[in-house]
Amino acid sequence: LLFYQYIPLICSGYPSHFGLHMRSYLLYFLLFLVVLLVVFYIWGSSNRMSNEKLHTLLSYDNPSKVAADTFSIMTYNLGYLSGMTNNLPVKPPESLFQDNLLKTQQLLNARQMDIVGFQEIDYGASRSYKVDQLQALSGGYTQAVASINWDKNYVPFPYWPPQAHFGSMHSGQAVLTKFPVKDSRRIVLVKPEAAPFYYNAFYLDRLIQVVELQVGSRELVVLNVHLEAFDQETREAQAEVLVQWVDSFASEKPLIVMGDFNARPPFASEQLFDEKSMKLFYEHPLLKPAISQQNYQKSESSYFTFDTAQPYEKLDYIFYNHRFIKAISAHVVTEAADISDHLPVYLNFTFVD
Repeated sequence: LLFYQYIPLICSGYPSHFGLHMRSYLLYFLLFLVVLLVVFYIWGSSNRMSNEKLHTLLSYDNPSKVAADTFSIMTYNLGYLSGMTNNLPVKPPESLFQDNLLKTQQLLNARQMDIVGFQEIDYGASRSYKVDQLQALSGGYTQAVASINWDKNYVPFPYWPPQAHFGSMHSGQAVLTKFPVKDSRRIVLVKPEAAPFYYNAFYLDRLIQVVELQVGSRELVVLNVHLEAFDQETREAQAEVLVQWVDSFASEKPLIVMGDFNARPPFASEQLFDEKSMKLFYEHPLLKPAISQQNYQKSESSYFTFDTAQPYEKLDYIFYNHRFIKAISAHVVTEAADISDHLPVYLNFTFVD
C-alpha cells in the first residue's frame, strides 16, 4: 500500500495516459504478488501426509539381545544430525549428515541400549538430504514407534538466505526398542498462543509419545517428549499436560519420562526464567530424576546437555517412578560429541520386586 501511494510520484514525469497505464500495471503486479504469497502460504503450510500416517508402528527383522534383569534407555535430541549448524542460516553439506549418521550408528552399536527415544529425527526431509534417519538407525532393534510432528510442503526457515530454507519437511520423534510394543499414542500439545497465525502455520507440533512395552513379564510405559523451546508460558502449559499423563500411569505401572524439556533444573546455578516447568517433575512424589539433584550440584557442568560446542545448560532429562523402577547408573553421553547440538542422557535400571 505504501508503494502504491508513491506510484503517482514515480509516474509524474510522464504523460498522463502513460502514468495511468503504469499505475494499472503496477497495481496488477502487486495484486499478483499478493495472490502468489497466499498460494505459497496455503501450499507450503499444508501437510504432506494423511493423519493416520503421522503415527506408525514399525517392525524390523533384526536379531536382538536383551539382558534378563537390567535394562538401558537413552534419550537423544538428534538435531536431525546437523551438529552445531542446527537452526543456523547455512546449508550444511551432505557429507556432514553422512558422517554424523555413521557416528550415531557406531554409538548405538557400542552402547547397545534396549530403548532409545529420539527427538528431532528426520524421515526424509529436504534439510537432511531425504534420508530416513530412523530406518538408517534401526539396526539391532525389533520395533519402533514413529510420530511425525513437522509435516509441511515447504518451511521457509531460516528466513535468509533462501538456499538455507528447510524446504519440504518430514520430521518428528521416535522410540526404538528391542521389546514388543503393546500400545502407543501421539499426543499433540498446545502451540504458542502469542505467536502470529502464519508462524504457527509453519511451526512444528510439540508431542508426547506414549509407548507401552512388554518387558518380560512386566509392562513399561515410556513417555518421550519434546517441549516448547521459545515461549515459557506455552512450555509450562505443556508440562502440566505431561504431568497429567504421568499421573495416569505412575501409580500403577513402571514409567519412564524422557526427552528434551527445553528448561533448566530449578536448582541450576544460573536461571534464565522463574518458571515452574521442571519443578513439576522434580517435586512430583512418584518421580525421581535419573541424575539426582545432589549429583548434579556436585559437578554441574558434567551434566550439561546443550550445546555440544561448549555445554552450558541441562535441557534433556530422564525421570522414572521409583515405586517400580530402581536406577543403577545414569550419565550424560559425552562421547556423542557434536553429532547434534544436544548430548544424550543414559539410564541403566532394573525393576523393583
